Amino acid sequence: MLMRAYCSFVTGDITTVKYTGKLKNCGDQIKFPVQPRVQINDYHKNATLVPQEPEITHKTLVVDQGKYFNIKIDDVDAKQICEFEAFKNSLLESAVLSMKQALDEEVLMKMAMEAHPRNKGMNAGIKSGITNLGEAGNPVQITAANIIDVIGRLRIVLRESCRWQDGKMFIVIPDIFAGALYGSDLKAAYLTGAAKSPILNGKIESQILGFDVYFSNEVPTVHDEAANKTAYWIIAGNRDATGFAQQIDKQDIVPVPNSFGKFYRGLWVYGHKPLIDDGIAALYATVSV
Repeated sequence: MLMRAYCSFVTGDITTVKYTGKLKNCGDQIKFPVQPRVQINDYHKNATLVPQEPEITHKTLVVDQGKYFNIKIDDVDAKQICEFEAFKNSLLESAVLSMKQALDEEVLMKMAMEAHPRNKGMNAGIKSGITNLGEAGNPVQITAANIIDVIGRLRIVLRESCRWQDGKMFIVIPDIFAGALYGSDLKAAYLTGAAKSPILNGKIESQILGFDVYFSNEVPTVHDEAANKTAYWIIAGNRDATGFAQQIDKQDIVPVPNSFGKFYRGLWVYGHKPLIDDGIAALYATVSV
């Protein structure tokens, strides 16, 4: 059998399921209280203490997304297809892989749109506000000469938001940027902490500036009319920033009514949300190849 090609799946590596609680058993949402920020005041002898009333806020993860497939195969076709069991298994595998591909696109888009406003744009940085991560009409132009520097900007922004945790940071880069990355100073092993150049075999097996690197064709893209180029949202962040919950993962086979054949069906019900928006940074960029 000639198999179709499917790109690698990244959602499972850049989100967390630790927030899902009892969603698998009942309910369609879960609320998380946000830790209040406590104000610290100067104290002087005999000063009157001013009380602070903490602000009580919540973030909500809702299971509000669903996808399905429903394939009808007539019994005559099933009988006449050589090695039908292998055909059926490949069909179901294709459905799962197509679902994962669609999920990557959804999750990455939501991350780009819901990243903290100070973690993207021309004046990114919660503390400094001086880091250029690009915006519509003014994308950052990526080349081999500057790509490591630009990845460093994402690191700076995430450290300013105090969401940096060694071993939990990721960056998702579109495949079209690979040429710039391979032609960059990445050839110098010290940037990744590796004992040898990480691109000797055409793969990136080490971290770059503390980020685990993932390539995906599902990063959000848009035609930037002002730049007259395709712009890409490159997402970086902490794995614990985005919650993911899958409540139903079901496949079944049922007879076709009023005919001879079977329906091969699958259903996924799930939800995802950036619960810690300042744990995600988004770069809006074009690339010169």
